[in-house]
Amino acid sequence: MIQRLLDALSGGISKLLRRPHVFPLSDRLLADALRLCAIPSPTEREMERAMFIAERLGALSLPYTIDEEGNILTRTGAVLGEDIGAEPLLIFTRLGSERWNPLESLGRLDLEYARGAGLADVLGPAALLSVVEAYAEGRLAAGRDIIFFFSALSFDDPESDAFKTVSEGKLRPAAAIGVQGFSLGALTSHSLGSCRTEIIVSEDSRPENENALVNTLLQLASQVQVAAAACAVPVYINRIEALGSRGHTPREGALDLELEASDKNMLDAAIERIRAITESFETGSRRNESGGISAAFSILSSIPPGDPEPSAGLVQTLKALMKELKIKAAENARPDPSSFLSTLGIPAISVGIASGREALNYDKVEIASIEKGRMLLERLISLLGA
Repeated sequence: MIQRLLDALSGGISKLLRRPHVFPLSDRLLADALRLCAIPSPTEREMERAMFIAERLGALSLPYTIDEEGNILTRTGAVLGEDIGAEPLLIFTRLGSERWNPLESLGRLDLEYARGAGLADVLGPAALLSVVEAYAEGRLAAGRDIIFFFSALSFDDPESDAFKTVSEGKLRPAAAIGVQGFSLGALTSHSLGSCRTEIIVSEDSRPENENALVNTLLQLASQVQVAAAACAVPVYINRIEALGSRGHTPREGALDLELEASDKNMLDAAIERIRAITESFETGSRRNESGGISAAFSILSSIPPGDPEPSAGLVQTLKALMKELKIKAAENARPDPSSFLSTLGIPAISVGIASGREALNYDKVEIASIEKGRMLLERLISLLGA
């Protein structure tokens, strides 16, 4: 199946590589992204996409390791055949995407834009491959060891620690750069903490003409908003859904929420209030009404608020490079995986590779912006890796 998907892309990629402009390196980066985008995700340990990365590293005769979680690491010390003693620089990205689609992820190209479901997610791995090739081919040099980390784990998964392998012992970096697709020019000096939660509500034994579950979801949504406001924490409803078969009232529903805050204590307090509301709502429903309603609270993803102090120098360096390359900087506060490292005292920042936007069914990437994103990443790595 994967080969058929890649074959379907070959015509478009061949046209891309034959385009008569002067950016062959960014064209190659986009071609890799289109190939990665066509590979299904998420899968167990992201093995299909990991195989693509491993094959490319093998073709460059570069040693790499794949740990038990499926994460791939390669180092410039191995690339250059040297033992570089300075504290390493970490460059990281994620392999997977939750937005893969068997049709929309095949990708489409025209003169200005590339489109594909989850295409922005794979620009990061494609950009890391581009930088690794630059070192292997001698176009870039490093004065310190650089670790390239392709994570099979989601950085915000509350059940795992994606950075554990590369934040302890000899691998603990002096600084870190996260690479992602969108957006070129985005700059986060203080990353917000975020938590995505889900409340599943179900009931079994009410009369068919009583649509109590929908009312329950609406009441919960209202109470959750009040509770978060009391903690001065914004809450966003991503999804509110009641599931029922045709001709029958719903028996199960979901309330999907996302909270953001710059203060960890405020964020934790809001989460605990919502958890308590869920538990008390279930208890009250069981006590006061026939039949009974069950409600289950869970955390789907979590990112801590970042510490801006360790990364202040990185922010200024990135601003200066953007000005040099005539990239318009847009500084804002938002959740960022680099905050996992800044809370450990490691200077860390994320860099977007391209301009574009996420549409309902696919990402729309401005092809011309990729060259500036590639140059920005390589210059930042050269400065920090000196």
